[in-house]
Amino acid sequence: MEDETVLVMIVQQYASKYGITFSSKHLDDPEKKAKLITLIQESLSGKRGPVTDEDLA
Repeated sequence: MEDETVLVMIVQQYASKYGITFSSKHLDDPEKKAKLITLIQESLSGKRGPVTDEDLA
């Protein structure tokens, strides 16, 4: 599976659980995108709550 496909899948799972709680502009920055993916995975696994823009600042 391509990285973008995986990204779309986890963002959809996240959005169905929390809604969108961060700005999509972070997906344009490769470093923030990688951090965002990690934070979303942690959130979906119950290790943390929703991801916010402050988490990516």
